[in-house]
Amino acid sequence: MISMRTYSNCQMDRHMPRPKSYDREDAIAKACAVFWEHGYQALGVRELEKLTGLNQFAIRSEFGGKEGLFLETLAYYSDAAITGELSPMLEGGIDEIVAFLRGLVTPGSMTASDFGCLIVNTGIENARVKSPRLERAIQDYWATLEHHFRCALKNESDWQNGPAGIARADLAKALVSAVMGIHAHNRALRDKTAGLDLVELLCTTLLNLRAVK
Repeated sequence: MISMRTYSNCQMDRHMPRPKSYDREDAIAKACAVFWEHGYQALGVRELEKLTGLNQFAIRSEFGGKEGLFLETLAYYSDAAITGELSPMLEGGIDEIVAFLRGLVTPGSMTASDFGCLIVNTGIENARVKSPRLERAIQDYWATLEHHFRCALKNESDWQNGPAGIARADLAKALVSAVMGIHAHNRALRDKTAGLDLVELLCTTLLNLRAVK
């Protein structure tokens, strides 16, 4: 027969939080790689357990479920891209935009991948999922990228409108759309250099705009 002390200890154990058996940042990094390769919808919780080492309890209690974990990976991915690849454009100009664009199709670059861009891929999937939280994360990233393009274009010169009457804001928006297309092309062909021709066309156009301003 179980003693009252043993019963009490068991009850206490039930209500005590389980000790973490994983490093949170490492788990998010692993989840990011898994979602990037396989997509959001294709992965169930059991697959996530197997591929990330997280158990169902952790996914549910620490991240709020599969979508919560995915949102964490989007934030991790976005922060890494902004800090590592976008930030030079805040103080730079067209040369920094060109460097960013060429990085999209340069093997070994953080932004070049056979799997395309996690943000682009998520946008395509979310057309079916229709998650407001995912949509907000996606749009926040594109707004940040557009802001960095605008800063670089503004730093390049004092003109409000570029050569041929191209508005700086319009050019920044167009570059964001081009980045989406480059990433989608890379993923479709499973080739991180697939968008090279478009990148070089964009870079040549940007450098020519600066030359004639």
